[in-house]
Amino acid sequence: MAIGLALGGGAVRGLAHIGVLKVLKRRGIPVDFIAGTSIGGAVGGLVAAGIDIEEIEDFILSRRWYRLVDVGVGKGGILSGNRLRGALVELMKQKGLDNMRIEQLPIPFRAVSVDLVTGKPFVWERGRLILAIRATTSIPGIFAPVAYKGMVLVDGGVLNNLPADLVRQAGVDRVIAVDVEREHETREPRNMLEVLYRSYTIMSVALRRSNLRYADLVLRPEVGRILALDVTKMKECVDAGEQEAERHIEEIRGWVSQPLCPSRPSPV
Repeated sequence: MAIGLALGGGAVRGLAHIGVLKVLKRRGIPVDFIAGTSIGGAVGGLVAAGIDIEEIEDFILSRRWYRLVDVGVGKGGILSGNRLRGALVELMKQKGLDNMRIEQLPIPFRAVSVDLVTGKPFVWERGRLILAIRATTSIPGIFAPVAYKGMVLVDGGVLNNLPADLVRQAGVDRVIAVDVEREHETREPRNMLEVLYRSYTIMSVALRRSNLRYADLVLRPEVGRILALDVTKMKECVDAGEQEAERHIEEIRGWVSQPLCPSRPSPV
């Protein structure tokens, strides 16, 4: 029984993915394919590369993220993202993975970006993992886009914020989607960054809903009360992911005990 994960975007709320993955590891649930967008692409890519989920959690929670923002006005975003990228490179260098390519990953992986030139989605199936992670997390207007092979790539949440369709297309037997985005913020945005992020997420709501039909199980960690860019609530998001995964763990464990469905191909 092959299981695939679709990890959605949601900024800080997306750290709930870490909690979900901790539970799957603790309960001995194998993951055969991962597709992610934005923070889901970042967490999913690191896990697909073989980095232990607890190491990822420790690395993220130990950082003072306000020191990792660098102004990039004139480069396509308020923040250039170079310091954030440097932090990811640091983690991957520690593990000898800074030059790792997607096609070499122990777990098959896809990340979603959008090309601002053509207006079409671009799915990372090969190439340097660190570049894919930077592109899929380049929130429009906030982080500078990534130039790649004539494209100008930004966060894939513009068109596909929860890529359960990509996981289904991989031929796995069961698709688990982790939805960490809320339908609508009820509090006023506190600053220009939150205005930009709020506008961006409103556009992605309908498309996210339509993609849920590809999932056999949708996990919705209770992170809706947390503002998307509130870095003081990172640990709460991780905990919420653990709690949601534990609520559904018996259903997931039941899948693992079932034989592989012969009507579907093995994951690529």
